[in-house]
Amino acid sequence: MRSMDQSVAEPFARSAESGPMVDRVPHISPKDFARRYFRRRTPLLITDMATRWPACERWTFSFFAQQDPGRRVTLENGNVLQGETDFETARIADYLARIEDESIDPPADGQKKRYLSMFRVFEEFPHLRDDVDFHLIEKMSLWQTYFAWLGPAGTLTGYHIDWIDNILTQIRGRKRVWLVSPEQSANMYPSKKYDYRSTLSEVEPNTWDRETHPRFADVTPIELTLEPGQMLFIPHGWWHRVLALTPSISINAFAQNLSGLLLRQSRAYALDLLHRAGLLGRADCTCHQKTAPDSGAR
Repeated sequence: MRSMDQSVAEPFARSAESGPMVDRVPHISPKDFARRYFRRRTPLLITDMATRWPACERWTFSFFAQQDPGRRVTLENGNVLQGETDFETARIADYLARIEDESIDPPADGQKKRYLSMFRVFEEFPHLRDDVDFHLIEKMSLWQTYFAWLGPAGTLTGYHIDWIDNILTQIRGRKRVWLVSPEQSANMYPSKKYDYRSTLSEVEPNTWDRETHPRFADVTPIELTLEPGQMLFIPHGWWHRVLALTPSISINAFAQNLSGLLLRQSRAYALDLLHRAGLLGRADCTCHQKTAPDSGAR
């Protein structure tokens, strides 16, 4: 069985003194969170508030596999934001067992990492809702939705903007996060690829072409490592990129306040209707692709 201590190297790592930083606090009250960070659209790392969540004590790959072993899930193959839109389906128990056994039978060189991303965990397993506590962002908003993210070391979600506020919490393993402020958006080369309620970047740093995207050289990201039990507030409009350094389980809460519902969410709904009707971005999107046959326990 693969140990959670086995990890990939941290690329693009930067010392704390060499670049911009995110504020770190062990705990924060909803009032201070609203005044100092939420309303100002300023990221924040909260180090201790989730460490005693039941999720941080109970949620493992084996725990999820036991919930409903035969449930079929859709997996991303590789980074679908900047790469090819590529999905497949598998039984959740087979997929999670594969993560734990990768040290015995590692993927072939160049093989895409399979990722159970944006898993609607509380729709599938409502009894797990009490295992987390997102009251900080829930008190700031009128509407929320929750997703779990489960995958091996090396899974990557490329640079993008969400049109919605987000608190990402690490449950198991470690992730490297890069944040880029909205002020640097011109240097991020927004993509025409359609993604619901998001704007994608054309740039992936591992394959960056300086001639094609020269202004990306001027981008100064904030870099941090998200440890188990830590929460990261990512305001809407901030570019972010997330790499799993170890086998990882995360959960996030997306939330909208009144202005978000009236402006950004209504726009997202309208664009999604056009997209589903085939009038917008159907040729290049993150949601439409023929699902490959089940590969089993590959």
